[in-house]
Amino acid sequence: MATELPGPSQAGPSQAMAPPLAESTARVLSVAQILNALGIDYGSDAHGTAVEKPEPYLVIPGHDGPRWLIPARSSAAASVLRAWHPYNLSSRMKWFAICTAARAGLLRLTGSVASVAVSRRGALRWFERCGIRSRTGEMVILVGNPSPDRKLVVFLLHDTHSGDTHSGGAHPIAAVLKAGLTDGGGQSVLYEAEVLRKLEPYSWAPRLLSVHPELRAAAQKFVPGAMPDRRFRPEYMEMLCHLPRSGAGKNLAQVADEMARRLSPFKARLDALAPGLLDRSFDALDHDAFVPTILVHGDFAPWNMRHNAQLGYVLVDWEWADFVGLPAYDLLHFQFNDDRLFGEKSGGYAAIRSRPICAEYLRRMDLDPELLPRLAIAYLLDQLESHCRQRGSQLTAYTLRQLEAVAG
Repeated sequence: MATELPGPSQAGPSQAMAPPLAESTARVLSVAQILNALGIDYGSDAHGTAVEKPEPYLVIPGHDGPRWLIPARSSAAASVLRAWHPYNLSSRMKWFAICTAARAGLLRLTGSVASVAVSRRGALRWFERCGIRSRTGEMVILVGNPSPDRKLVVFLLHDTHSGDTHSGGAHPIAAVLKAGLTDGGGQSVLYEAEVLRKLEPYSWAPRLLSVHPELRAAAQKFVPGAMPDRRFRPEYMEMLCHLPRSGAGKNLAQVADEMARRLSPFKARLDALAPGLLDRSFDALDHDAFVPTILVHGDFAPWNMRHNAQLGYVLVDWEWADFVGLPAYDLLHFQFNDDRLFGEKSGGYAAIRSRPICAEYLRRMDLDPELLPRLAIAYLLDQLESHCRQRGSQLTAYTLRQLEAVAG
């Protein structure tokens, strides 16, 4: 049964935000659109007068318009940027230069970085809603990539010179706020909040702070910790094998019917790219096999993990979670992602199948080893639907190649 979401926060005044953006017309966002999505004034109020105590912010551009908005005079902002770790080598080098400039207070001298004025009053409303004391209202805003579920990720910062600072080992980030930029983005934010509410008893998920359905936003406690590298660690196996089981199950023939229905809008195009592959994949699942269902994170990857000194490994970004998911989904997601993102050098499904961790996982989950190819097909079909909806041609091509390797 779904967990009921809490009502709007009463900590601060409610303010209507802009309607969700149409993704087709809002690929490149302006600073005004970004701030308007948070209900924050951009330099002036509706009457054109100066907003009370505007704060200088810097805008770091990305491929599709502004990527980061950071307070110009904040030392904590540099800490947030340093915690961001691109995996691509050239991106890491560029990001290192940006972080170095931010730490030295020279970021505003960079030619591509612009300066803007942001209402402190508007920013402070979010701290009030989330129950966080602040005098400065400093926040770092990360603009999500264009997609049907585009959102903003906002890091609410502790006051640099207050009793809530990083003195005593506390982290400069107090909380993470997410706000939807599109209808899909708002739905995913509120769904993640519902998931976190259900996961409150577990230490490996962030703590939910507040939910604001009317604003398509929710806040969670920030989890400090190092982001691990690409290697699949033994601790990950322990985590996957201890994710809660639902007590229910799915018949693979029913999974095949469900996937056929979900992929039907794209079948003609996929058949043109890979004739007969979908039907062969559905046939491979058409077995009267009952598989127990478990909690699936949905994006189990190193960038969604934090190694915390007190809590161990914590998983973040639960917007793709499924409480009645198929086993091995997260394990396969980790392995296929590593193969796809880093040049398919590991050999795709054939290499994944031969790795001892797959056999160990199935053994510990009391599953027949013969289920692995069928679980891989179910995973790849699920990914294929997502890639088709988001028109990711390269992702679609990769997934079709892996489906051919399994179903063939």
